[in-house]
Amino acid sequence: MISRRSLIRTGAGVGAAAALTVSTGGMVLAGAGSAAAAPSWSTLRAALTGTLVLPGESTYDQAIQLHQAKWDVIHPQAVAYCTSTADVATCLRFAQDNSLAFSVRSGGHSNAGYSTTPGLVIDVSRLNSVRATGSTVRLGPGAQGVDITNTLSALGLQVISGTCPTVAMGGFLQGGGLGPASRKYGTAADRLVSARVVLADGRAVTASAKDNPDLFWALRGGGGGNFGIVTEYEVRPVSVPSLTLFNLTFAWSDAVDIVQAWQQWIISGPRELNTQLLFTLATDQGGEPHVILTGSYAGAQAAAESALNTFMAAHGKASVTRQVVELPYQQAMMTIFGCGTQTVSECHRVGYSPEAVLPREYNATYRNTLFSKAQTRTSVQDTLARMEASLRPGQFRVLALLSYGGRVNDFGAGSTAYVHRTTQFEVGIQLAHTTAAPTQEDRAAGDAWLNTTFTTVEAAGNHESYQNFMDPALPNWQQAYYGRNYPVLQAVKAATTRTATHLRPSIA
Repeated sequence: MISRRSLIRTGAGVGAAAALTVSTGGMVLAGAGSAAAAPSWSTLRAALTGTLVLPGESTYDQAIQLHQAKWDVIHPQAVAYCTSTADVATCLRFAQDNSLAFSVRSGGHSNAGYSTTPGLVIDVSRLNSVRATGSTVRLGPGAQGVDITNTLSALGLQVISGTCPTVAMGGFLQGGGLGPASRKYGTAADRLVSARVVLADGRAVTASAKDNPDLFWALRGGGGGNFGIVTEYEVRPVSVPSLTLFNLTFAWSDAVDIVQAWQQWIISGPRELNTQLLFTLATDQGGEPHVILTGSYAGAQAAAESALNTFMAAHGKASVTRQVVELPYQQAMMTIFGCGTQTVSECHRVGYSPEAVLPREYNATYRNTLFSKAQTRTSVQDTLARMEASLRPGQFRVLALLSYGGRVNDFGAGSTAYVHRTTQFEVGIQLAHTTAAPTQEDRAAGDAWLNTTFTTVEAAGNHESYQNFMDPALPNWQQAYYGRNYPVLQAVKAATTRTATHLRPSIA
């Protein structure tokens, strides 16, 4: 059974859910600028219960790595691995006292590289506990999807998590957080009960419906790192005993009809259904783009087969291949993660532990726009034509239609900071270079294809974008990510950072 994650990984990968904060674009740094004198790193090291890593030390090269290797060009002055809320507060005060740029990192999956900085990286990956506590589950911001799934499955529980095993809960939830069970149960943010947050002035507070309710509202979709550094989440779990996984492939000549049927299918289909329609093309290999329908159904195989048959009848085209299998939830998620033949310990990025085997990703850029209604046939034709436009060797192209809707859209746009409550699906575009060191000409050609394709897609969408897939090139990001909620988020940001430097010059 092919997984979307392993499929995309073969082409150097689409960046997954974001691990940090939304910005106006580019490498934007917090803090007041360069320090007047060198920071006393020995003072910070002595104050931490966690670990401080400095340039020249044996673990430095590993410590600075993000999920995408293209950000290795940024060399932090230090990486602080925090092991407590007090460590986080200490690092935050130290950065501000020394006018240091800083970033916060949980899983290191920020598409835009916002998980790193030339200053101080405040790493919360070691705050990775997963604990069931009565009717709720408590999660550290560094808890990764693969470990959450493994720990909770033994208890018959799950939480909303994504399709990448190493995305951590830190930024994922604050950006909304969409996963295979979201159409049935909502976003990860919709199931948040409380959060422990270190504010910009170093105070640790609880945010919930009762305590600091404005902050609680903002944390549920306002973007990771915008309002403080979360050190623990409390969420309401869900129960999904099994998932039925499916993969179907189709002829490229049928692609327009397949998209037309898919759009209507996902808009009117059962909430148990989660699906992605993928078009991939490796330009070095020649031939036509591949057409792949993949996804899961939160229920029995018979119900999944019935839903698939409805889709097949709508377009009347034969599939080239068809695979459908029902698996226990944990086993199904390991397949979705691209780790169907690996252990949980192996299903981590290389360097996380001695057992970890998952590779990092190189030179991939992803952009997306959201849709509240089906595209016209002409729009679909225009979008698909971009897959074969301006072909150049060394590229791996992905056009991905991802299902939204269902329970997510039962909430009003202002119920939480996550505003995309009419979205039915996302259209994402990825361009990855298949060599580790593409030339400037290669990069320019790749960017040109990606941006032209985005313009084509965005013109037909609702002019919104999912904030967990951060895009530094996005115009008018305030409206695209937050819509009518942006002024409210500005007010919350002003209140929570009134006595200290903003964590980042993003929402402001």
